[in-house]
Amino acid sequence: MSLWFGIALVGGVLALLNARGTLRIWRSGVYERGQLLAQTALIWVIPGSVFAVLSLLRDDGRSGKPSDSTAANPETPNADAMNGTTGHTP
Repeated sequence: MSLWFGIALVGGVLALLNARGTLRIWRSGVYERGQLLAQTALIWVIPGSVFAVLSLLRDDGRSGKPSDSTAANPETPNADAMNGTTGHTP
């Protein structure tokens, strides 16, 4: 009986981690819809893959760097386009 309890306990913990990972992926706003579906399928089909996905999300969220390099450096040529200005003075 203790073997089945252990298996059920590990399965329950993995299911909770998968649910948490799925929620974090869908709330992150990092991926497009197709990528969200692929990440969700990856988490639920391949056991343990939730750890890799959550570590990637953690790295994206805690790096402190913007994903667009032009937003970080206002001196780049495309920075004006990102801000909605033309870069030319009248």
